[in-house]
Amino acid sequence: MAIALECIYTCERNDQLSLCYDILECLPERGYGDKTEATTKLHDMVDQLEQILSVSELLEKHGLEKPISFVKNTQSSSEEARKLMVRLTRHTGRKQPPVSESHWRTLLQDMLTMQQNVYTCLDSDACYEIFTESLLCSSRLENIHLAGQMMHCSACSENPPAGIAHKGKPHYRVSYEKSIDLVLAASREYFNSSTNLTDSCMDLARCCLQLITDRPPAIQEELDLIQAVGCLEEFGVKILPLQVRLCPDRISLIKECISQSPTCYKQSTKLLGLAELLRVAGENPEERRGQVLILLVEQALRFHDYKAASMHCQELMATGYPKSWDVCSQLGQSEGYQDLATRQELMAFALTHCPPSSIELLLAASSSLQTEILYQRVNFQIHHEGGENISASPLTSKAVQEDEVGVPGSNSADLLRWTTATTMKVLSNTTTTTKAVLQAVSDGKWWKKSLTYLRPLQGQKCGGAYQIGTTANEDLEKQGCHPFYESVISNPFVTEVRTALITRTFANIGLYDIFII
Repeated sequence: MAIALECIYTCERNDQLSLCYDILECLPERGYGDKTEATTKLHDMVDQLEQILSVSELLEKHGLEKPISFVKNTQSSSEEARKLMVRLTRHTGRKQPPVSESHWRTLLQDMLTMQQNVYTCLDSDACYEIFTESLLCSSRLENIHLAGQMMHCSACSENPPAGIAHKGKPHYRVSYEKSIDLVLAASREYFNSSTNLTDSCMDLARCCLQLITDRPPAIQEELDLIQAVGCLEEFGVKILPLQVRLCPDRISLIKECISQSPTCYKQSTKLLGLAELLRVAGENPEERRGQVLILLVEQALRFHDYKAASMHCQELMATGYPKSWDVCSQLGQSEGYQDLATRQELMAFALTHCPPSSIELLLAASSSLQTEILYQRVNFQIHHEGGENISASPLTSKAVQEDEVGVPGSNSADLLRWTTATTMKVLSNTTTTTKAVLQAVSDGKWWKKSLTYLRPLQGQKCGGAYQIGTTANEDLEKQGCHPFYESVISNPFVTEVRTALITRTFANIGLYDIFII
């Protein structure tokens, strides 16, 4: 018996199984002859040989011949046992024509038999997992659906309600957590090997993921990645799915979409949806939306689409996204954008969130914009009171009305608005008063008659007129412009002769205040 065992285990050929069985049949059975410790031990070794031969027979049945010595040497190694089971299932999955579902189920039973008889170092759970994994990776839809029957496809299926009793012996299934791992591994393998969205491997990846019915975050992320590949192709971005997965900065894919389709900035909803599918900025939706909207504003400014740029900037300011200060300042300094009130808001937001190194430049731009707004408000008010048909933007009119009812506040902005409103009110009252005086004069040529009083009297010389003016207006001070303007006018005073005559003439008709103005 010892010689027979040594001969069988020494042979390294994989085609000697039938001869090994012939030798086994020649050995004496247990119970014959004297029972000693040595014979008992030899009979135990023969029983073990019988189990090893059965494993070799099963391997040969499925087309994976192995020497008897290989089975004996690996029966205590869990790693080698796992490798053998994987090779067996993968070899079955590659067969042409593909094997049927019944063949797969027979293979599973044979794997469990091998595990129970020889490879006890490997538990039965590992056999089920290896078998299910091979089904998922077999590149056949029917095998993937069969794998779904071997798994817990939702958390509730693994932990049913306590009131529901199982009828008969429950069918074993791979645990929910392990099922997710197997599905993710198989789907990623299919995804990475595909060339585009229409590749058959992409359908296999999607089919694997759809086995898990409750869609946990990891499964949903893979499904979104498949959908993102389709969106990228719609925007003209030709890229391998594996490149999409390995892209370290997913926002660069959004930039590539804008580069390939320059007018896609108008499709903000679709681009934001693509960014969500790609998980731009990870799981931070505010950061993701802010990064995409900044790209849309920049592209809209390149096309001078101020309406779209303003809409996105308003959203960025509403959410308080600080990194958008740059694009807000660009739109605020765009001369082609005529909405001065909105530009002022944009510059204020940019000044609030910009780095210290940019404050000086933004302050200069904001000051220039504020000056432009003040000029427009004053011009609008003067033209409006004068009755001229000069158009003004509704926002400017609104700003003027708000300033007219305002009072001086505690800050410089309120004081500036109140001062501007007061100045415009004075100009308006003066214009109205002068207009009323001019309308009260019935004679259209009144000014010609008034000028006759400015000429020297008949029969008198200029010297006499000067003398009369001197004696008649001894206590009269010189008349001139406002002291504020004296430094810029060479002769700010009117001569005494003209002063006296002008005073006497226009005081009689009530128009002296016109010349003072």
